[in-house]
Amino acid sequence: MSITRKTWAIVAGLVVLVLIACGVFFGVQRATHRTITAYFKTVASLYEGDSVRVIGVPIGTITSIEPREGDVKVVMRIDKDTPIPADVRAVIVAQSLVSGRFIQLTPGYSSGPELSDDADIPMERTAVPMEWDDVKKELSKLTEAIGPDGPDKGVAARAVDVFDENLDGNGAAIAESIRQMSTVMGTLADNRDDVFATVKSLQKLTDELSTSHEQLVQFNGRMASVSSVIADSSQQLGDAMTNLNEAIGELDGFLGENSSTVTSTVDKLAQLTGTLRKKDEQLRGLLHSAPTQLANFFNIYNPLTGSLDGVFGLGMGNNLITMLCGSMASTKRPGDTDADIEQCVDLIAPIMKDIVVNYPPFMANPVIGRTAMPDQITYQDASVRARARRGVIERDQVSRDAAPDPLAKLLVPFGGDR
Repeated sequence: MSITRKTWAIVAGLVVLVLIACGVFFGVQRATHRTITAYFKTVASLYEGDSVRVIGVPIGTITSIEPREGDVKVVMRIDKDTPIPADVRAVIVAQSLVSGRFIQLTPGYSSGPELSDDADIPMERTAVPMEWDDVKKELSKLTEAIGPDGPDKGVAARAVDVFDENLDGNGAAIAESIRQMSTVMGTLADNRDDVFATVKSLQKLTDELSTSHEQLVQFNGRMASVSSVIADSSQQLGDAMTNLNEAIGELDGFLGENSSTVTSTVDKLAQLTGTLRKKDEQLRGLLHSAPTQLANFFNIYNPLTGSLDGVFGLGMGNNLITMLCGSMASTKRPGDTDADIEQCVDLIAPIMKDIVVNYPPFMANPVIGRTAMPDQITYQDASVRARARRGVIERDQVSRDAAPDPLAKLLVPFGGDR
């Protein structure tokens, strides 16, 4: 029976479909996965199809394991969407002695360059768990090291003998220590809130010290400088302490010889202090008014004549009605009525109430002239003298600018213009 052309066409179509499906599958795998290779010293209990994880999350599988001379080549296919750091490490993790194993990629990606496709992880960046056979070998070595060796009892036997000798006769002391330790632990348990509060306070103190690192460094530097200065001046400090010791001795002798006098002086000083405390208000008033009074006294002193000058001051300016109408009341004769006084108040009050002042503005003394000669004035220094002289010149210039005409012209009415 011969195969028809139609059958060949169907077979060819199926082959093409299979090839297309394989191409699509591998294309999708290539687009969604990437391949990395890791080299381990051994891969016991690790098989193809075991998972590859990052921080415990599966991201791929093992596709092939190839033993080689000196290492084992493990090819893994992982999700392309999962970023892997370029310096990643591969570790075989065994959760228990009998469970399956998987490859853990660590650390997880945070920032920086990523591991490229078809990248290799060398043996320097891989690790394998210790096998039970290795544990047994190490335990055997430890047992041989501490066990007996011929006449030598071994380290373990000697340690037991020493422990026995130290405990012999100390049972009561050990029991008492255990009881005291129990008491201490009970006290700590009863005061655990205070202990935790203390720990929290220490944590806050540590945080504050960490935030004040620069200030602490500066403080330590300054303390080091002070210590260096003190160390360099040790001889001078020693001499100073010796002199201070001698002075204290002399002071002690002086107080011993004059104790009664010192006591009497202190008592009198206490009395004086008490008197000053009682006169506190008067002293406050004196200290408040004394500067003004001294300044006024200085201002009324006339160095030219060596006398005290004054000015006319009229009082009663704040109540002119009482001053004027009161004078009429003081000169009233027997039999006179108060009608004149009341009429005085009625007439003067509307006028005088608008010109009430504490002191009338007549603070002038026409008999006062020059108060001091230039040689009688003492200046603080040359700069003060220069400023005073400059002030006189400026005031003179202001007067000249205000009245530029000569003196002869000022004596003529209207300045001689008419």
